[in-house]
Amino acid sequence: MNTADVAEELAAVLSTVTGLRVHAWPVGSVVPPAAVVGPPVSVVFDETYGRGVDVVEVQVVAVVGKVTERAARDLLAEYGSGSGDTSFKQALESGSYASCDSVSVKRWESDVYTAGGVDYGAAVFDLEIRGPGSA
Repeated sequence: MNTADVAEELAAVLSTVTGLRVHAWPVGSVVPPAAVVGPPVSVVFDETYGRGVDVVEVQVVAVVGKVTERAARDLLAEYGSGSGDTSFKQALESGSYASCDSVSVKRWESDVYTAGGVDYGAAVFDLEIRGPGSA
């Protein structure tokens, strides 16, 4: 499984969320609302025998707006919902992927994303991605 291909596909799937700017890698600045696919947090090889399955953990950060804005809180609630048109979980888990077998959103946590001296409300989504260990 090529993690760069996975990141590109995750970004493509998230781009289906209306109004969301999506980056397939960390960027120097963002304009909310935005999603940033981070590099792999970890890779576990050989989850099954014979190079059958590898497991990759990736984080996706949703940047929603200034921490002090009510609209940012409301957008964070939409992205963090378990279902719906703006749900990251629903979008990512129902996406179509060629680079991996499955994507599972395990959890999300509120966070603050600072860019250009501005604190933005954010959510960090933890993803578990399973795919072939050999091509």
